[in-house]
Amino acid sequence: MIRVIESFGRLALESILYLGEVMLMLFSSMSYILPDGFRRKKILLEQMAKIGIDSFPLVGIIASFTGMVMVMETAVTLKKFGGESFVGGIVSLSMVRELGPIIVAMIIAGRVGASVAAEIGSMKITEQIDALEVLGVNPVSYLVMPRLVASMIMVPILTLMANFLSIVGGYIIGVYLVHIGSGIYLYQSFEFIKIKDIFVGIIKSFVFGMLIIGASCLEGLNAQGGAEGVGIATTKAVVNSFFLVILANLVLTAIFYFL
Repeated sequence: MIRVIESFGRLALESILYLGEVMLMLFSSMSYILPDGFRRKKILLEQMAKIGIDSFPLVGIIASFTGMVMVMETAVTLKKFGGESFVGGIVSLSMVRELGPIIVAMIIAGRVGASVAAEIGSMKITEQIDALEVLGVNPVSYLVMPRLVASMIMVPILTLMANFLSIVGGYIIGVYLVHIGSGIYLYQSFEFIKIKDIFVGIIKSFVFGMLIIGASCLEGLNAQGGAEGVGIATTKAVVNSFFLVILANLVLTAIFYFL
């Protein structure tokens, strides 16, 4: 029993220390946004394209299919009580508040976070980052800051698009398969959504994007041991990003809806 408690305590301390390292990385990179932002404009635009435009097809497809599946699952249950007309409201509210930011964050963590960790990790292993420091270029300013700013801009935009496409996907299934009236579905979809819900979803996606890039860059900068080290750093970046996203979602939901 003592060993179990010790292992949980050790895990909790390691998690707190890791979260502190990510926060230090984020604060350090944000300190370069104003001084170096204009000089890194080209890199920033490239990262915005990688994070946002290149991720949009995957985000759009998954969000649309998620809306369709949610309508199918919800309609089966609500039909038993004659409440299938409320399907649109349940799906849209769930996506805007919770599922939209989470789905986009998971896609970005798996697609972009792994790429960032592998790219920076390869630079670390091949001593390119050491070369930058020798030339007087701060690696955090050159590598982390543009990716952080790009994620802060593009992840909320992707979340808004995912919310819209999930409602469209749900509309297709709700109207043409479940046979809910078109006007009723659209009315219910937007009746229960408040400005606060949209605001909370954007705030969540904003924080998720920061945490994903922070964790991915941190693992890349700490990569060691050749090609195997890059693989380990990439895996840790994705897993830790998932953990941070779920933890941040819990905290933000409690702050906005229960405090």
